[in-house]
Amino acid sequence: MKKELHNLKAIPYQDITDLQDLLDHLYSWQEPLAVLDHFFQFRTGPINKKKVIKEYYASGHLFHAFFTEFIRLMEAEQTKVEKLNRERKVLTHLTDK
Repeated sequence: MKKELHNLKAIPYQDITDLQDLLDHLYSWQEPLAVLDHFFQFRTGPINKKKVIKEYYASGHLFHAFFTEFIRLMEAEQTKVEKLNRERKVLTHLTDK
């Protein structure tokens, strides 16, 4: 058999913990986004216009905060992915048998 080279990327433990931190950030938005989901669900019955206006205003701020954080996280993670793609590779060899 011939020797074959396999390129395996070395992934530092810090990159794994960074990914876990990202997931934790995203999970932290579940509850606030549930509030937005509830606001935008179809409602039956009479509508209190003043209450809807207040909820709309608050929901707009909540969405803007989420959107800003989401864009920031996506850009940071894109940078990390690009860095991982450039990282050194570990070479493994298959021996002749």
